[in-house]
Order: sequence, then C-alpha cells, then structure tokens
Amino acid sequence: MKFLKYLLLLVLVLVIGGLVFAMMQPSEYDISRDKVIKAPIADVFNTVNDLKSWEEWGPWHDDDSTIVVTYGDKTVGVGASDSWTSKDGPGNIKTVKVLPNQLIEQKMQMGDYNPIDVIWSFKEVEGGTEVSWHMKETQAPFSFKIFAAMSGGWDAMLGPMEAQGLDNLEKVVQERIKMTQNSFRVGEVTSVDLKGQKFIGYYHKGRTDMSHEEMTKLFMTSLPKAGMYAVKSGLKEGDYTPGSVYTKWDEETKEAEFYIGLLLHKNLKPGEGMKVVTMPSGKGVMVDKYGNYGTGDMEAHAKIDQYMKANKLEYNGLVWELYMNDPTSVKPQDIQTDIYYAVK
Repeated sequence: MKFLKYLLLLVLVLVIGGLVFAMMQPSEYDISRDKVIKAPIADVFNTVNDLKSWEEWGPWHDDDSTIVVTYGDKTVGVGASDSWTSKDGPGNIKTVKVLPNQLIEQKMQMGDYNPIDVIWSFKEVEGGTEVSWHMKETQAPFSFKIFAAMSGGWDAMLGPMEAQGLDNLEKVVQERIKMTQNSFRVGEVTSVDLKGQKFIGYYHKGRTDMSHEEMTKLFMTSLPKAGMYAVKSGLKEGDYTPGSVYTKWDEETKEAEFYIGLLLHKNLKPGEGMKVVTMPSGKGVMVDKYGNYGTGDMEAHAKIDQYMKANKLEYNGLVWELYMNDPTSVKPQDIQTDIYYAVK
C-alpha cells in the first residue's frame, strides 16, 4: 500500500509538473518553414491557392485517415473555404487575402478556438520559387500548449509538419506540370482553299528520326533569328506567322528536308542565309493541335492521314506548320500549332 501511495504521489507530481511546464509555454508563436521549389511561381501559387489541392499534399492527410473534407461554394482565391472532421475534432479554413504570385493569407480554426493566421509568401529565385509557410497565433489555448509542451515546443510541433507539407507540395506541383506538358488535344480536320503565299526560312537537312532535343535546338536557333530579321526589316506583329515547311519527309529512307522561318503576309525579301519557298494555291487540308511542341504531333498527322484516305484525297508533296501563339504567354496545353497539307 505504501508503494502504491508513493506511486500515485509520483504520478501526481509528474502531472502537475507537466501542467506547469505547459503553462510556461508561450501563448504566442510564429512558426515558418521555407523551401525553393523547382517550378514556375504561377504553378506553385495556383496550387496553394486552390484548396482542393490541399488533400494531395497536406501532411495531416498522411497521419490521419479519418479526415473528411467538405468544400465551400468557392475553393480558389479570396473567399475560398473548406471544413473538415477528424478523430481530433472539426476545423475550417478560409482565404482572406490574395496577391497573385506573391501572397496568400488565411484564417484556420480548430473547433471553437480562436482562428490561427496562415500566411504564404512566394518569390521568384534562381532555380524556381521560394515558398514560405507561416502559422502564427497570439492567444493559443491551454490544450494546444499541452501538445506543444509534449512535442518539445511550438517549433518542434509545427515546423516538421510545414517542412513535410512543402516537400509534398513540390512533388504535386512537379507532377502537375509534367501532366500538363504531356497533354494535348487535336481539332477536327477540315478542307481549306490555299492561296499562294511566300515563306522565307533557313534550310535544314536531317533525318526523320532526329531526337526531340536535336529538333528543338534547330528551331531555337532559326526561329528567333528569323523573327529578329523581320523586326529589323520593319515588319510588325501580324505581318508574318512563324512556321516550318517540310519539302521531304521519307520514313523509308529516313531523309528529311525542311525550312524554319516565316510565312509572310507582307512582302519581304529573304535575309542572309534564308531561302524562299513558294506556297501553293489550290486545295488543302488542315488541323489545329493544342499542346507543347512535339507533343501530339504524330496523332495530328495520323488524323489528317485518316481524313485523306476517307475522302480519297492525294498528298501533293508539301506540308507546313504555323505556330499561332506565343508559347510564353499561354499554358503549355494551349500552345496552338496549325498543320497544313497540300492535296491534288
């Protein structure tokens, strides 16, 4: 009995000591973690700004399978909200301020306690986007202070969670970018009337099985040079369309001959090293493809081939592509390439 009495006394001392230690924890905290995510700032910002994405990277979902999220009428931008239930109780979050690609401020509430301030900041840096995730409070409830004491302090309790969340966020953002870059869509093939036009460009001879990297290098060299020549010659946007013309593409011999340059809508003599290709007038077919350069091209050409066979059309020896928008000003899946075939 005496041993039991001492044991109970020891437990009481430990409990009281724990409570005293918890009371000594500060009621105010501001915990943050930073990470440079290897991705464009818009992709990182847009992912965090969409509350529906949080289930993909939120570290609490790894630890608690009982979480059930209910979304508000709005999930992106100011006014976005959601709520949840879990074994640890209910909670909710609401976005209260947004500065695109710079800042997101939110209020997160656990149960009936006062809201916690959640602040995200974003900055472009060399190698990607620096993201800072802050959580702060000035009047932390006693029960939270107990958890903090048991964890070794506020930083030890919240910091690792933020760090894990940022690691998860990077994986989700990069996977989304990869999926977007590989996505494409092809429109319907249509018959068109071609009018004779002039194309000026740089001649290239290669193989049909050139790697994507090799082909990209040729385009990255020739297209900017052609564009600079047009601007220096006084042409404006709308006076030309960047493109490429294929005069030979033989899958049996693997031989390819093509020009990279500009389809002219205003007269311009070719610059040094450039040649003129006279575009045909008459009948043709075309299809528009949306997606990164090199992605979905085979599918687009196959669709034209099926259309020509179904309509008993015969290829007339010339194929060209026109690049209809600036790839730096649209999403990868919205980069437009119009593909033309001359037919007999």
